[in-house]
Amino acid sequence: MTTFTPIHHWHEAVAFAVEHHGDDLRKGTRVPYVTHVMAVAETLAYHYPERDELIVAGLLHDVVEDTAATFAMVEARFGAAVATLVRAVSKDDHAMVAADGRPLPPQPRSPRGVRDLWRRRRAFMLSHVRGPDVPPDVLRLKAADALANLQTIARDLANPAVGEGVWDRFKVGRDEGLWFYGEVAAAVGAGIGDEPLAVALKRALASVRG
Repeated sequence: MTTFTPIHHWHEAVAFAVEHHGDDLRKGTRVPYVTHVMAVAETLAYHYPERDELIVAGLLHDVVEDTAATFAMVEARFGAAVATLVRAVSKDDHAMVAADGRPLPPQPRSPRGVRDLWRRRRAFMLSHVRGPDVPPDVLRLKAADALANLQTIARDLANPAVGEGVWDRFKVGRDEGLWFYGEVAAAVGAGIGDEPLAVALKRALASVRG
């Protein structure tokens, strides 16, 4: 039996994630948000136990997008490789505006305005996981994140107390949410489609689509 050593920076990364995500909850639930990033890290540790930086990036993948932490803070504490992975899967409005040259609109109020901004952000995020030059670890990280989210959705769909109401937690509803996960799964499949994590993501998406 293979014996593994502890994950480098694990304790520090757990403390960093808990400190910054704090009492944040998953949308529409009392589930602490930090359980999501732990689930992503667990998936990565299971499938890629030798890749410490990838596992730590799984734990920290939402810390810049959703908290006051910065990429500079992540890099200073956990190194450039972890920070690069976190950046690749983070919503980053500053980078998006710099890339497409369009300023952010005022806070959208109409359903169409919300959808258009959501689509723009998701298109920017997808640009980091599409194409032949995307590092495999970026795809692995994105796959683990999407898989954790889809598993949560599947659990809620099976719960009579939630059911189809789970889609109300999405600003843009079921069809747009499934479009995004479908695009992620396609990018992951194109890049690491022979890996078990990619297969698990494809199956989870099919289950949620019904």
